[in-house]
Amino acid sequence: HLAAADGVLQQAAAAIDERRAGGQDGARWALRVRAVVADSCEAVLTAVEHDLGPGPQVADPGYAAALADLRLYLRQHHAERDVVALGRMVAAAGASW
Repeated sequence: HLAAADGVLQQAAAAIDERRAGGQDGARWALRVRAVVADSCEAVLTAVEHDLGPGPQVADPGYAAALADLRLYLRQHHAERDVVALGRMVAAAGASW
């Protein structure tokens, strides 16, 4: 998951550096990066919670607060709704994107 997030961030950075990320292309890149990174974060959080169990969430207020903040931040990504929007944008752009 972390490799996927790293890969999409590197691809987006290259598109920006090569001036291929303006306008609608930029909007597609933004949705793509957010979707991949949000999915990666969700997967890592799930793995960490499975590994650690509930202990840190109930016994460590700092950890619990940081976890709650991170989950709230991730909820700003609109999940399936943003993925559908990305799919529509890619379909409208055609095979060139």
